[in-house]
Amino acid sequence: MISLPRSPMVKLAIGLMIVLCLIAFSLQLQPSFRRDEYSSNSSSNSDSRYSQDSFEGRRESRQRTPVPSFKVPDSLLETHDVAIPQDLPPWTQEDTDLLDTTVGYALKLQMLKQEYSKNDDLNGKPDRINMAELARAEKLYKSLWHHVRPIYENLSGRDRDRERILLEMARTRPEIDFFLRLEKRLFPWLHYARQTSFSLMRSYKGRGIVFCAGNGQFEFVVTSIQAIRNRLKSTVPIQVFHMGNYDLSPERQTYLRKLANDIEVVDVTQILDNDYMKLGGWAIKPFAMLASSFEEVMFVDADAYFLQDPVMLFDDPGYKATGALFFYDRTLFAGNDNIMNWLKSVTPIVSSFPPTSRLYRMVSMHEQESGVVLINKKTRFLGMLATCKMNGKWERDLVSYRVFHGDKETFWSGFEMIQEPYAFMRNYGGVIGELREDNDKSVCGAQLHEDHTGRPLWWNGGLYRNKNSGVYRYLEFGYWMTGGGHQKHRERYTNNPEQMQQVLKDLGLRSTDQLQLEPKDAEWDFGESCLLGAPVNKLSRRESILSNGYVDIDRIAQKDGEAFKRGEVVDPTSHNWDAVDA
Repeated sequence: MISLPRSPMVKLAIGLMIVLCLIAFSLQLQPSFRRDEYSSNSSSNSDSRYSQDSFEGRRESRQRTPVPSFKVPDSLLETHDVAIPQDLPPWTQEDTDLLDTTVGYALKLQMLKQEYSKNDDLNGKPDRINMAELARAEKLYKSLWHHVRPIYENLSGRDRDRERILLEMARTRPEIDFFLRLEKRLFPWLHYARQTSFSLMRSYKGRGIVFCAGNGQFEFVVTSIQAIRNRLKSTVPIQVFHMGNYDLSPERQTYLRKLANDIEVVDVTQILDNDYMKLGGWAIKPFAMLASSFEEVMFVDADAYFLQDPVMLFDDPGYKATGALFFYDRTLFAGNDNIMNWLKSVTPIVSSFPPTSRLYRMVSMHEQESGVVLINKKTRFLGMLATCKMNGKWERDLVSYRVFHGDKETFWSGFEMIQEPYAFMRNYGGVIGELREDNDKSVCGAQLHEDHTGRPLWWNGGLYRNKNSGVYRYLEFGYWMTGGGHQKHRERYTNNPEQMQQVLKDLGLRSTDQLQLEPKDAEWDFGESCLLGAPVNKLSRRESILSNGYVDIDRIAQKDGEAFKRGEVVDPTSHNWDAVDA
């Protein structure tokens, strides 16, 4: 047995760090206040962008605070909300030595404990999934992954040869053995015809769009693809993922392959182990992104439509700076602290984002809209894995989807679990469609998202007036309204007296009379899918022609969908898609 370092203090520090899996480290961390970052201090809810004097004063009072190494330019914070992650300790030789001690043995027993197997039925057993322990294990895995990856990359041969050599090395290298076993415990669906995550990561190349569609979403995805190919004239490669022939019929698969150039139809269960994923519904989305051959992947919902070439998002400054770009959902249903409390209980280490989020401030029960998600899997592969973990069969059924509404929040919360950076486009979900019949200052329709310059970019929710309320009349696209979001702290100022006092103190003000607030964001009439309270904007002529032209494409897609339901075989090349009138 290899002995611990002689210094009692070093021995204690290392033992605590590993046994508690970085908990002790996380409790010591206090976020720094920097000009180019948001505050991540969960014990203080004051705005981190007030004044240079406020920043300097806090920096002086916290000189011992660790400074996160991830940085972004000041200009980015004018258009995006950026999650600055906390640095986690790198894996060291002392950590490896400790694995062969009694303390290390106890650690491995705890971290490698299996919550379930392929055939387990965990119905009625929610305690089997300990998300706080999972978060600690993922952070430990992150340090190990960065330690083992260079070893793997320096091996010779094909990936199959590299994996064989790495498994042999694990016999004498306890940290490699621990890494491989921990990876199989955390991400069991990953090892399907492969031995490590590295071989999958090394297979990625290029950039492209991923859709997910079964028979029920077939018509939507046809319209969305044709909108990109034949209206926006984008040549970006497209992959459509499904869960097998029972999910998307072979006839529909053939139709999609013939629909336009450079379209691949992929069965995700042939790439990842569905015995563990047990996919259904929303859960396929992050797994499809992981399984996609693209290094830079943009997921797009089947009923999402663009007003600009989606390829431009790969050049978005928030995406380029962080490797992960998310969009905000609408501001809806304030006042529930269950999600906030759950997140705090499982992620004591957080980035700079959660304290400023609407969920933490109880302004909205919704934060992210997952209709469009961009992830660079070369730089944010670990964040992708952590998001998928939140969508595994038992994790989603017992925890994730009970806390959140489906997959939406699992993206940024997954990145929080493993502490990877990400960016949100700073505008909340707005609306695109038509004026309300009884109020020409209100716009009704689908949920709109803007680019970083404030122009309409894409919308989610399809082409109907209000499908959630059963109104399936096609929209007449002519207007749009922003959902706001550039001022995101007004509600916090006005709703919490204690936080208000902290705001006044930070700004050097004596009373709220001296505090100038920006106008409130627009408000939703959710039942009617209408937004009121911001300026009404007219779509440009080009935007109006595009969006209304998608309706004409959809009419063809709907007819072909009905033909498939009658058992007929349809050939998409029989249509002159380019000649569809706008």
